[in-house]
Amino acid sequence: MGVKYNEKVKELLDKVKDRKYYENVKKITEMIDSGNKDQLATEFTRCFINDYKHLKCPPYESWYRERTIYGKVVAELYDIYSKYGIQPMKELPDHISTEMEFLAYVFYLGKEDEGKKFLVEHIFKWVPQFINDIEKYHYGEYTKLLGNSLKLFLEELSLELNK
Repeated sequence: MGVKYNEKVKELLDKVKDRKYYENVKKITEMIDSGNKDQLATEFTRCFINDYKHLKCPPYESWYRERTIYGKVVAELYDIYSKYGIQPMKELPDHISTEMEFLAYVFYLGKEDEGKKFLVEHIFKWVPQFINDIEKYHYGEYTKLLGNSLKLFLEELSLELNK
C-alpha cells in the first residue's frame, strides 16, 4: 500500500473493521496523513524498490521461486492473465501488487476455484517468504506494518478458504 492509494484505502477501512489487519491498516493511513511522505516513500523504496548493495525484499514471485527477476513464472502468469483479458501495464506480472489485484478480480467474478488455485500455485508459494523478509529487513514502522498487514490478510484468507 503505497502513499498514492491512501485516500482509497481510507474509504474502504469501515468494510474491514472486523479483520485482524484493520488496526495495522488504520495506523498506516494515519502515518501517511500525519507523517513525512518523503520519509515514508524513502522507507518504501529502500525495502521494495532499490537499496544499496542489494534489495532485500524484492516484491516479485520469480525472485523467490527462481532467484531471478522476470523468470519462467512470468510467462505462466501472462498465460493466466490473458485468459481473463488482462495485460499488466505498470508492474511485471509477478509483482505482488499485480498478483493481488488479479486475485481480487477473480474472486470478484465469483471464480472461487480459480482464485483458490492461484493462491496455492502462486501466492502461497512465495509471499510467506516475502513477508519473512519484510519482518527481518524492514526499514521502519511503515514497512513493518505493511508486512504484518499482509501476513494477517493471508492468514485470514487461508482460514476462510479452508472452511
